[in-house]
Amino acid sequence: MEHEVRAWPNRLQWLYVFVGSMVVNLTVALLALELLCWIVLSGYNWIRPHHYQSEIDSPAYAGQAWVADFYREQSARVNSRKFYVPFRLWGVSAWHGKYLNVDVSADGAWRRSLNPTSDDCKNRPKASVWVFGGSTVFGTGVPDWATLPSYLATELNRRGNDCVEVTNFGVEGYVTTQEVILLAEQLKRGQHPTTVIFYDGFNDAFAGMNSDDPRSAHYAYSTVKERIQGSVHGRFDFIGNLYSVRAAYAILALFRRNHPLATMDNNAKAVATVDNYEANLALVRALSGAYHFKLYCFWQPMLLYGHKPLVPFEQQVAELDGRSGGRLNAQLIANAYVEAGNRSTDGTFVNLAGLFDSVPDPLYLDEAHLGPHGNELAANAIAKYVEDHPAGMELQRSERK
Repeated sequence: MEHEVRAWPNRLQWLYVFVGSMVVNLTVALLALELLCWIVLSGYNWIRPHHYQSEIDSPAYAGQAWVADFYREQSARVNSRKFYVPFRLWGVSAWHGKYLNVDVSADGAWRRSLNPTSDDCKNRPKASVWVFGGSTVFGTGVPDWATLPSYLATELNRRGNDCVEVTNFGVEGYVTTQEVILLAEQLKRGQHPTTVIFYDGFNDAFAGMNSDDPRSAHYAYSTVKERIQGSVHGRFDFIGNLYSVRAAYAILALFRRNHPLATMDNNAKAVATVDNYEANLALVRALSGAYHFKLYCFWQPMLLYGHKPLVPFEQQVAELDGRSGGRLNAQLIANAYVEAGNRSTDGTFVNLAGLFDSVPDPLYLDEAHLGPHGNELAANAIAKYVEDHPAGMELQRSERK
């Protein structure tokens, strides 16, 4: 009897040791698998043909010495904590560094624009210019001095007689629907801009053409939806970031057949995407009349559309996106750009999609983001249009009717 009583603790100890060793061994095996998959994926991305390493390789930087330091700073900011913002889902968080600064004010956190100052402007009222857009306005990939709003501030002050102060309201990933809400929030706070500029196109085209309903499309839609609804997938979607899971998806992609949508479906989606864009602009025009600011709206250029002479790096990006299973469906996004080009003649917005058609210089960092020179060219084109149409776009629209 005494022998049997002593046997139970021994069996429990053996069970604890067995389960514990299994957990430790399984954890070690998973960590080893994760490390192995990281090595394999990193090596594959480094050696596979016709693949550029990253935006840092773009000749649009012209070999500037600051590029490596800037990307370390940008990566640290991107990996920092994200902030939920009511109605707009996400916003810009404060950041201060050598190349990239996001300043916090009573009206929110916004990327710093370098507005030129002069003695003439110290005691004179300033014209307030607000620029709205996604990451191409925010300035992903470039320092504070090389964003589109910073170049625009320099050019507007050089061209005009007024002292102009440009505010960068760009938020990475935003589509025009979110920007309209952001504009309305700022107006409700009692701010009174002289001029409002919208610079969009790529995000609306990408989100709209990859959504079942372009009217409600925005980035990370399924992730946000599933997390809000509390689905099992939403609770464990972080697993998708594991390198082992990424490797499994990459292997499955090799055997998966692509089933493109019918042409009519793509065309209808392109129409709905640009319909949604123009509906947002109609709301902004109504706000411009109520709050008395001049409005200018521009559809931005992108690498996958138009006739820009491509340098080898840009050609590699285009080929990667054009092939089956590439990063982006180039033709799908181009459909929306074609539709936008057909619509732009009515004066609702200015189509800059062909802005770089005769520019042989390297400009792009990826499909949409521009290096310093590209942002400067885009800002100069916007400034020239503003100078040539001082009353805003409403006058032009009325003249076309």
